[in-house]
Amino acid sequence: MSGLQRTESSKGYRLLVQSIGTADAAVIPSLRVLRGATDIELAALLYRAPSELISNVDEATGASLARVLREAGVQVELTPVGEAFEAGVGELEVAIAVKRFDNMLGIVEAAMRVLGVDLETGKRMICQSPGVLIGSISQATASALEQRFAPLGAELDVSKTAVAAFDIAAEGADEATGKILSDLLPGAASVRGSGSSGHFLAAGLGAEAAQSLWSELSRTAAKARILNRDFHRFDVKLEAAEASPEMIDLLRSTTGMSEASAARALGSLPFVLAENVRGAQMVDLLDRVHALGGRATGTLLALMRFGLALKAGGDRAGARPWVEAIGGADAAKDFAQPSCGELRGPMTKTAARWLQHELRKYGVFSHLVER
Repeated sequence: MSGLQRTESSKGYRLLVQSIGTADAAVIPSLRVLRGATDIELAALLYRAPSELISNVDEATGASLARVLREAGVQVELTPVGEAFEAGVGELEVAIAVKRFDNMLGIVEAAMRVLGVDLETGKRMICQSPGVLIGSISQATASALEQRFAPLGAELDVSKTAVAAFDIAAEGADEATGKILSDLLPGAASVRGSGSSGHFLAAGLGAEAAQSLWSELSRTAAKARILNRDFHRFDVKLEAAEASPEMIDLLRSTTGMSEASAARALGSLPFVLAENVRGAQMVDLLDRVHALGGRATGTLLALMRFGLALKAGGDRAGARPWVEAIGGADAAKDFAQPSCGELRGPMTKTAARWLQHELRKYGVFSHLVER
């Protein structure tokens, strides 16, 4: 539990890590000379800040060490050892939601630095749905990561996992998985969405129950995931609406469309009104559309998979490396065929939108297809 930490001795100073700041996992080995601990223990000190790095150091030495660490991006403070401080608690987990795709490599690179992972691992983590990034961190670290990813076009969802609610998603139409889940959760309701890659058992489990269920599932052949509701993201699709001035204003405020574009869009329903939004925003949009006499639906992105329908033309040879990097070797092989009109995936929404963005640079235009 968090609380005030105090050292009995009143002599000397302690060096406190206040936040990871702009530093990353690469700084951890350099902390070994300051404190005899394993890399795992040092990572915990860094990611669960505020924390005490060293104690009973003289002021001059402490100030010098603080200066070096600040230059590396770590936010530190030198305080008297008798002065109490509130230690951070590693009770949070964060997931990333990409909102813009013009700097995806920057987002992946930032994840690689924070986690100390390679390119393939970083890419996979960013593209998964939800994009769970790191757990067992403090609020100070979560805030620092939010500030780091926001300029790159990504948002972070933060969860206190001990009090979060969890749901179960079965992949595809796997009957064996459905039976296993039905046996383990006899009262659960199954909801299958059109075009969904799976069905959703809205169990609303607590953290302890979810962990217990996962332990049981891991011993079976069930193809299922346990999803943290704090990380749920949705697309909101406008299904039906009149082209009233109020509805046009709603489209303008939500999408940034011009008045003329909003009026044209209302003549070609359905279309996606908002992408990758949190649950509260999804509910608000559904209510606002309903209040204006329209109809909209929210789709949980964790259950969705997509392909890309390709238009003819463009520099496909130039674009192929991106298809392989994002979609995989099989997709790149299909893409190389002159007759290829579709990349079937299945891909997460993040991966599909990223690939769509990169293809557009080579004059290869496409639209998303639900799988």
